Amino acid sequence: MEALSASALRRNSRRLKPHERPCYTQRPIVGTVTIEFPMPPSANKLYANRGAQGRIKTTAYRAWRNGAVLLAGLKRPGRIAGPCDVVVHLPPFNGDTDNRIKPCIDAVKELGVIADDSKAYVRNVSAIREPAGTQVRIVLSMVPIDEMDRAEVEVRAKEGQSVAYIAACGMGLTEGQVQAVLAGARP
Repeated sequence: MEALSASALRRNSRRLKPHERPCYTQRPIVGTVTIEFPMPPSANKLYANRGAQGRIKTTAYRAWRNGAVLLAGLKRPGRIAGPCDVVVHLPPFNGDTDNRIKPCIDAVKELGVIADDSKAYVRNVSAIREPAGTQVRIVLSMVPIDEMDRAEVEVRAKEGQSVAYIAACGMGLTEGQVQAVLAGARP
């Protein structure tokens, strides 16, 4: 029997959902995460057109993202389970603010602090241009959960109900939020 190549294994294996990725699931659940890294390249310089290959990440973007993920990963940040709010603090620079936000959120996702950057996981994003500094600081906070909902989650968990069942019980919480309550995380 012939061994499969790595690319063939990736094609044949089940694709993981964002909240199932090991870089996300292996982190402890926390209520707030603060990460600092260097200023990213502008969104206008993240991808290049390469004919038959289509759009590919530029060398500058790959280098920045790998460096940012490595630098932030050294501090071993936790993860935000469920939806979160994001505030990006940017140092002084020339150009559009929104062009710097996308690479920052992509780096946080790659690091495993959030499962994905879709609207199911990132509720609000805001940016603050700081008057001084050289680093980007990104603050992610879980969406606050009502105290009555917290209490009900805890009671249902003590009764032996699963996270998925509790989330489906009509409280309007996601499985990630239920996990956050059970982990004791608060914003």
